[in-house]
Amino acid sequence: MAAKSLTDRIKEFSTQQKLVFWGSVAVMVSVFFPWYSDLDAFKTGDTFLGITGPLYLAGVLLLGISTISALTMISRNMHEKIERIFSAIGNFYMMAAGFSAFLLLLANSVYFHPKFGVNIAIKESRMGMLIALAGVIGLGIGGYMMRKSHRAYSHLDIESNYEPLIKMPERREHSSLRDDVTNEDVEQNTLI
Repeated sequence: MAAKSLTDRIKEFSTQQKLVFWGSVAVMVSVFFPWYSDLDAFKTGDTFLGITGPLYLAGVLLLGISTISALTMISRNMHEKIERIFSAIGNFYMMAAGFSAFLLLLANSVYFHPKFGVNIAIKESRMGMLIALAGVIGLGIGGYMMRKSHRAYSHLDIESNYEPLIKMPERREHSSLRDDVTNEDVEQNTLI
């Protein structure tokens, strides 16, 4: 049997897996687009990509997180390793989305601070920041849906895999003992 191509594997993903995968890809791509600009009419000022400027490390971390998230959807080995650490893969995706949202908030708080940049009046987010935000939202929603579906079925899997540690003998009926005792035995016990 031939190995499935990447497009075939992506087509087989569930809705929540597609949200996680495409959200991760969007965040990955967004770091190569402009995130921030404060250019004026005379073209003075700066435009920063996600991996350039004073917050290049936030962009590099976002690139790393989103790459790992996308690879866990493609690679079964990586998926199993991450799932061993976080017990449910949805937990990892939600944590990745939360940390990514924190990095985007941090980047925007620096870029839009009044003491940063040349032009205080003309500052704007660019396409890369919007793509990153959409990707983080997709990653978070997909992770939440995966976590919720994992919880719905996890108790069924756990109960079906376990067997009792101690096997108890079957219950005896006590009525058979009473039939063996005759009236004579009862009379003898009462006389003593």
